[in-house]
Parts: sequence; structure tokens; C-alpha cells
Amino acid sequence: MLNQLIFASIFWSGSFANYHHNDEVSCQRHRGGEPLAVGLLYVNQSNYPNPSPAFDKAWEDVRNRSCYLEKYSLAKLQKDTECKASLGMKALFDLIHSNPKPVAILGGQCTEVNEPLAMASKYFKIVQLSYAETHAKFSSSDSQELFPTFFRMVPGNRNTNQAKIKFLQHFNWKRVGTVKQNDHPRYALPHETLTNRLVNNGLSIVRTVGVNREQISSIGDELNELKNDDARIIIMDADAEMATTVLCAAYLRGMTGSNYVWILPGYHSSTWFNTNVTTNCTDSELEAALKHHFIFQFALARQDVETKIVGNTYAGFVWDEISANDAHNKFRGYVYDGVWALARALTHSFNEDKEFSHEKMLDNIINLDMQGVTGRVKFLNNERLGLVEILQWSGEEYISVGMFDGTNEKLEIKEVLNSTGWTRPQDSTIRADRHEYISSFLFLAMSLLAMIGITLALIFLLINFRYRNHRFIKMSSPNLNNIIIAGSIFTFVSVILLGIDTRLVDPENYVRICYLKTWTLCLGFTLAFGAMFSKTWRVHSIFTNIRMDRKAIKDSKLFMILGALLLIDIVVLFFWAILSPFSMNTVKLPDIHEDNTVITPKIETCASKNSAVFQAILYAVKGIVMILGCFLAWETRHVNVPALNDSKYIGTSVYCVVVMSVLGLSTSVILQDRVNEMFALASFFVIFSTTLTLCLVFVPKVIELARNPIGNEPRAYRRGLMKSVVAKTSQPMSPAASDMCSGDVLMKAENENTVRRRYLHQKSSQLWDLVEKLKAKGDHQFLQQG
Repeated sequence: MLNQLIFASIFWSGSFANYHHNDEVSCQRHRGGEPLAVGLLYVNQSNYPNPSPAFDKAWEDVRNRSCYLEKYSLAKLQKDTECKASLGMKALFDLIHSNPKPVAILGGQCTEVNEPLAMASKYFKIVQLSYAETHAKFSSSDSQELFPTFFRMVPGNRNTNQAKIKFLQHFNWKRVGTVKQNDHPRYALPHETLTNRLVNNGLSIVRTVGVNREQISSIGDELNELKNDDARIIIMDADAEMATTVLCAAYLRGMTGSNYVWILPGYHSSTWFNTNVTTNCTDSELEAALKHHFIFQFALARQDVETKIVGNTYAGFVWDEISANDAHNKFRGYVYDGVWALARALTHSFNEDKEFSHEKMLDNIINLDMQGVTGRVKFLNNERLGLVEILQWSGEEYISVGMFDGTNEKLEIKEVLNSTGWTRPQDSTIRADRHEYISSFLFLAMSLLAMIGITLALIFLLINFRYRNHRFIKMSSPNLNNIIIAGSIFTFVSVILLGIDTRLVDPENYVRICYLKTWTLCLGFTLAFGAMFSKTWRVHSIFTNIRMDRKAIKDSKLFMILGALLLIDIVVLFFWAILSPFSMNTVKLPDIHEDNTVITPKIETCASKNSAVFQAILYAVKGIVMILGCFLAWETRHVNVPALNDSKYIGTSVYCVVVMSVLGLSTSVILQDRVNEMFALASFFVIFSTTLTLCLVFVPKVIELARNPIGNEPRAYRRGLMKSVVAKTSQPMSPAASDMCSGDVLMKAENENTVRRRYLHQKSSQLWDLVEKLKAKGDHQFLQQG
């Protein structure tokens, strides 16, 4: 409750526009003059400021600096209400029965006194002008009916609420949270009005929480709700003790600091928070909680000190005069302007027969418009439209950072706000979408490696074509080697396609890229691995089957195997494109919290409704082929026959491709949400396995071409041909093993195995003799099967 001195006084008013200031004002002052009585209500207590100095100074200036009420003298009737309603009513009745009867009352400070007086004064036709009343009940919807003769000089909650709205709009804040003290009408009532005005001005209230002393322990829970609703701009209406408690609880929950703004009512004190409130915060924590909060309070005086006001005197000069002996009264400016307001209104409130007219008095107050030491004096619905000062706590003192003028609803934010270390936060956690693209550097690097791989493949293709009749090249099936090269080029191209996104192509073409990279990778793998699988199968068929009627396996059969594998791929890919076509899809990844921002990463993917089904079919087919390839490579791991000169390298390539494929598939599934890592690893596995395959298949041939360009050293092949693969693993059993396998069945199997190995040696010799004979006859058909 505001405790203030209560006054009553009647003044004279006139038009400043018609008055020109001179050092000495020359008016026809009648000695004595007709008396005008005013009532002055005050509180004679030490904690209430005394309005008399400002009142007397104002009346002196009215008499000396204007010609207002020149035919009248003032009778000031002072009454002490002790801030009690009963004494206030007694003071009113005493004034009514005094002679002369007062035509106006200046005061008072206490709402407990003002409310009954304002309701009663209308019946006695007395204007009451309070310079200190700020309670919201005097600006409610029914205040005009209840208190038609009550006016207040000091700006009320109408001005401060409108200032807060303009302040929010200035910084483009759209979302606010509010805190109100339910058990204190002085703060609860204006807060309810504020919330309505916020909504009417297009602002969103995320949540309003109520606090009171009886449930002070639950303040933390209420603030948690505000925090969960992501309220960053918080307006609080509460008394000093409650505000301290709330800010402490907010600090402990991380709701203060650079990401939050707290807007508090003005207490006109820089030490309002130095209370004996018991909180869980230390002094340093409370200091951190208070840093950079804003308060909105009625301005003590106007800041344009060079403006001329009533009395044709500079505002700054008058302020210095009334502050000289009354510096502790924060209402001194409003007392001073109140005297002038009444003086101007009274000047035109008399009839031609010099009788006072209460109706004219009311009309003059309602239509009053003058410049005072506290700003422009104007009323709307009996409430002063005045100045609201915006201050920010710097950590040591309040700094004035803005001013709102209720008469024209103009907000001014001062430049000093930019130098306080405060930066404007967002009104909520910033939510931003971020497209995750493959790093340009990574894409260029992998594309360069892929291009190098394509160049290497083309070089091998040129060598394979140029030396296709060379004995060493011809015996390794050059046509199948070309297929391996073609498949490798396809896989290299798929690496480049894998890194293309909507930064390089539009969404429509991106869908085409989806088809291209799927087809190139799938068919390239089948061409390269299928050709190696076919050659491995032929080596296995020749050296693990000991039937005597074995026919030669021609390239045409290998092409049939490769064709079957390609046909399966094409059929699956074709039905995939028809039944479940691709489309570009944007996938949202889990939010990333960065300080005051929540980033939602998005990645572009090729979406297909039933892609999992078709992928499963392709993985199953290729998985079976890779398992068979590994089995065949293992079975022929010891083959070292020059007539089949690349069989060992082909087996190694099969192992490499299988391992890289398994690793690549698993990592792509694990890292599918991390585009850079997935692209880097997938590209690495494709490039590494493809390049290694090319090198294992063709580098030995290049070395042989460099060593023997003509290809005329058949005896070397014959010596190599005599190395039996199967015999290489056969060793006589040790005595210990013989004792362990002494069964008749085991001995019989061992003897039979030894005989068959000798038989294989003989057949190998016969095979070489046949090769030599065919060479002599110019028939190279058999050599092309190698």
C-alpha cells in the first residue's frame, strides 16, 4: 500500500499561450481578494513525504508568474488522515462544514483513504485531485461511475501497461510469460488488465502463473511451467519481497541471464531488493539474477529540461527549484503540476455573477492540456496520461534507457541501452531448419578420387585391348577383363552421383539422380563381381572335379552366368521403378540444442514406398553370390597355374569386395543420419575395393607385359603348370597322427587320396603337352579358356 501525504487545494488555471513571462508579473491583485478554500490531506508520519514545500512553491509561482485567479486569495485547509479511512472521512466532513467550503481537494496518498473519499466527494460536488494514487481500481471499467470527481496527476497502470506493450513491440517480441501476485490487488488488478491488452495487441501469452505468500514454497513449480513453455520474456507484477523470491527461484532454474528478460514494476528505489526475505540464493547469486532486468515506473520529471512550461519558465529550472528543499519527495513534481492544473481549471470555473460552477470545474479538468514539470498534463477517463520511465539495472544502479509518453503513445529507446552490455534475446528458443549437405570439399575430394579411378580403369582397358593377343593377356580371358573394367567404371560413377544434391540440381532432376546412382552401383557391382565370380567358378570347376570326361569351359558359359545375374538385377530394378517409384524426401533428424537455438537438421533422401522389399531382394541375391564367391575363392586358394594366370588375384579380389561390401553396407545403415560420414565411408569402400580389384587383376599383367612384351616364354608356364594346387596342401601324416587314425576306413581313404594326387600330376603333364601341340597347329581356342 502506498503511504502518501494527502492534500487538498484549489488553484487557478489559465492559458499559457496567452501569458508571456516577464521578470515581474503585473496583475491586478486585490489585497485579500475573495477567498477560495482548498483541502489538503496529508499523513504526518516520517515515512511519508511532506508535500507542503512543493505545494507552497507551486502556489507562489502561480501568484508571481501568471495572472491566474488574480481576484482571489487562497485558504489552505490541512487535515492529517494518518492513512486511515475513518480519519479520512472525518477530514472530508470537517472540510465540508468549514467556511468557506472547499471547492477541491488535493490528495491523498493512501488508497484506503482515497477510495471512500472519492465515492463520497461526488455527492458534495468537490473535485479530488490526487498526485500519488496509482491503484488500478481507479482505472477499472466502472471507475467513471464510482469516482466521477476523482482525478490523479500521477500516471497509473494504464500508462505503464501501454509502455510495456510498446516496449515489447519495439523489440519484436511476440511471446511473453507473466507472473502475478494473487494476494496483492495493487499488482493483481493491473496485471489482469495488462494480459487483456497484450492479447488485443496481437501478443501471445504462453502462460500466466500466480504466486502468493501462502504457497511460496510452490513458486519453483510455477516457474518450471514457464520454463517448459519456453517463456523467455517474463513480465512480473509483485511487491519487492515477492519479486526477490521469484527472481532467486528463477536464477536457480537457469531462467535469468542473457537469454531472458524480466520486466518488473517500478519501486522508485535502487535498493528495493535488499530485504530480509529468506531465499536460497547467496548475495552474488541474487546479484546475477537481477542483472539487466527492466523496471517501468512513472517518471519523476520530464527530461527535456529546456522546454518551457506553465509560468513561461524552463522545466529544468523549475525542477531544480522544487528539488532544492524537497528532494526526498518523489511526488514533488506532481504536487507542483497539480497546483497549476487546479489553478488553470478554476480560472474558468466561475459564472458571470462570480459564482463557482462545479460542472465547469469538472469540464475544465477533463479538457485540461498544458505543459508541466512532469510532462504534458492531459487526462483520459479521469486518469493522467503521463511519462513512464524505463530503467535497466546495470549491477550497481539503474540506468534510464527509455521513456514512454502516454499523451501521444510514443516510445523512445535511448542509445545508452546499447552500451550496457545487454543484447536483445529472442522471445523463445529459436527453431531453425538446417539442411545437411555433403561437404563441398569432401564431395570434390571423393569425386576427384573417383575420376582418377575411372582414368585408371580406362588405361587398363586400353592396355587390355591393345595387347589382347598377347599370350599372357589372352590366357586371362580379355573379354571378361573388359567386363570387370566396365563394372568398375560404373561403381566409380556411382560415387560421384552419390554426392549430388539439390544444391547442384533441382528436385525433379534429383529424382533422376536417385535412379542413376541406384542403377550404376547395382549394375556396376554385378558386372565387376559377377565377372570375377565367373572366372573363379571356372578355376574351381577345372581343378576340383577329377572326372576324366571334363569338357573345356568356354567364355560363353561365363557370359551366361554373368547375364543371368544382370537379368535378375534389371528385373528387380525395373519393377522397383514401376511399382515403387522414387521421390525426393526430406527427413528431419533429432533436434540439436545450441544455447538459445534449437536446430532441426534435415537431409534429402531418395524415398520409395516399398524400397525395403526391393533392397532386401537385391541384398539377398548379391549376398548369396558373394558367399558363393568366397567359397570358390577359398577352394581355389592354392591354384597357381600360369595358364590361368590371374586366378589367385581374382580370389583375393573376391575376398576384398566381400569385406568392403559388408563394411560399407553396415556403416551406411549406422551413419545414415550423418551425411558427411556416410558419404565419406561409402565412397571410400567403393573406391578402395574397386581400385584394389583393378590393380590385382591388371597390375600383374602390366608387369608381365613390361618383362616380356612379345610373350614368347612358354617354358616358364610349363614349370608353373607343374605346381599342383591340391598337392601343395598334401603332406605325409606324422606317426602320431597315424596312431590316432589307425582305423581301416581312414587308411583306405588316405591311400585313395594319394593315388588320386599322383593321377592329377600325370594329367597336368598331359595338359601341358596338349597345349604345346595346339600352339604348334595355331589353334588358340583352349588358351582362351584360361
